[in-house]
Amino acid sequence: MNLDVSGGKMWQKQMAYAVGMFMLKETLPRIRKLDVVIRLTDLKGVADGYCHPVEDRLYIVEVEKRLKLKEFVRTICHEFVHVKQFVKKEMEMSDKVRWKNTTYGYGTAYSRMPWEKEAFRLQEVFTERVFDEEII
Repeated sequence: MNLDVSGGKMWQKQMAYAVGMFMLKETLPRIRKLDVVIRLTDLKGVADGYCHPVEDRLYIVEVEKRLKLKEFVRTICHEFVHVKQFVKKEMEMSDKVRWKNTTYGYGTAYSRMPWEKEAFRLQEVFTERVFDEEII
């Protein structure tokens, strides 16, 4: 399992790496062949983060580098839930999105997307654990 972090300040890179490794161990403990790149970047206010599947077992997670600490950690946790969803084939994207056994069009309201509902729910659980267990 490889995790690389680029962009941002050194403390952000260290924090992103620690949180990313924690999330991989918690959400994908049995997966050994996986490459994730975290890019700390300026997303220009469009979003706090993104998860891009590049190819099988290669993912890019983009995180807004100007977030405050708790939101920075929360965003990493959220995007790593999406990594888990892709790796476990819970979600697949093409011209539509398949979530488990249901297909959704891209016109589905963000608040109704079940993969986002799961990511928002779990981001809170994992963010609290990061701080409670002193991962950073």
